[in-house]
Amino acid sequence: MKCITVFLVLSMVVLMAEPGEAFFHHIIGGLIEMGKHIHGLIHGKEFKAMQEQDMMEQRAFEREKDLA
Repeated sequence: MKCITVFLVLSMVVLMAEPGEAFFHHIIGGLIEMGKHIHGLIHGKEFKAMQEQDMMEQRAFEREKDLA
C-alpha cells in the first residue's frame, strides 16, 4: 500500500511540475544558437568583422601616435 501511495504522489508531483516544456525549449534554443555559430565560423563572418575592427583600431592608434 505504501508503494502505491508513493508512486501516486510522485506521479502527481511530476505531472504538476511539467518540466518538459521549459527543458525542451532550452535544448532547441541551444541547438539553434550552436547552428548559427557554426554557420558563422564556416562562412567567416565573425572573423572578417574582427579583422576590420583590428584594422580600425590600428589606424586610430597610428593617428594618435602621429599627433603626439
